[in-house]
Amino acid sequence: MEAVFEGWTSTVGKPTMDSDVRMSTRNVDVHYGDKQAIYGVDLDIGKNEVLAMIGPSGCGKSTFLRTLNRMNDTIDICRITGDIILDGDNIYDKHMDVVNLRARVGMVFQKPNPFPKSIYDNVAYGPKIHGLVTRRAELDEVVETALRKASIWDEVKDRLDQPATGLSGGQQQRLCIARTIAVSPEVILMDEPCSALDPIATARIEELIAELSENYTIAIVTHSMQQAARVSHRTAYFHLGRLIEVGKTDKIFTAPEHKLTEDYITGRFG
Repeated sequence: MEAVFEGWTSTVGKPTMDSDVRMSTRNVDVHYGDKQAIYGVDLDIGKNEVLAMIGPSGCGKSTFLRTLNRMNDTIDICRITGDIILDGDNIYDKHMDVVNLRARVGMVFQKPNPFPKSIYDNVAYGPKIHGLVTRRAELDEVVETALRKASIWDEVKDRLDQPATGLSGGQQQRLCIARTIAVSPEVILMDEPCSALDPIATARIEELIAELSENYTIAIVTHSMQQAARVSHRTAYFHLGRLIEVGKTDKIFTAPEHKLTEDYITGRFG
C-alpha cells in the first residue's frame, strides 16, 4: 500500500468549500476492529449539490457514505473518529438524537427495500412516527407531495392501498425515495441506487436526482462513471480508504490532477 501512495500526502483539488456548506467532515477515520477503512477524510458537501463518490470496489466510498447518518452505528466493531458537522451540529455528539438525524439525513439503498405495507403506508410511516402530522388530511397531502416529488404519483395514485412489493424494481426505488423525502430531510444519501435497475428505470432515477437537487443536498455512491458524469456537480475519488481527489465533475473526468484518478477513469485499474 505504501508504494501506491508514494508521494501522496493529502487530497488534491477542492475537497472543502468557502460557502453554502450543508455537511462537513474533518479528519474522519473509520476502523472495523483492527482494520482501518477510511483515513483522515476532509470533505464538504454543499447545499443543493449532487456529490458523486467513485472508486474501485472496497475503496471505502460506501463506508464513508454510511458515516454521514451514523448507519455504521449498527456494526459493533466499527469505530469512527473525527468531526462530521450538519448545519453546525456534530452528528456524533453524545446528545444527538440518531432517529432524528436519520430523518434529516435520509438513505436510499442499493436494493429497493419497501416495507411489507401498502404504498400509502410506506410513505406515511416516517411522518407518523416523527409526529410531523396530526390529521389524516395533512398526512394525505404529505404522501401525495412526496410521491409527486419522486415522480411516481401518476403511476400509483389509483392503488395506494395495494402492497408496495407489487411494484416494479424501478417503481420500488422511486417509492423508497418518496419515503425518504416525506420527512423533509436536508440531505439524501444514495448508495448505488440504480445498480439493480434496468437502463430505463436508471434513466428515470437519474432525472429524479437532478430534480431533487433543487431542494436537497445529495451524496451518491456509484460504480458507473457515466452516471457520476451525468448526475453530479462535483466528484470525489476514493482509493484504498483515502480521498484522493475532489473537483468539479467535468474537470475530474477530463483533466484529473492525480495520477491515481486518471488511471481509474481511463480504465487502467478498478
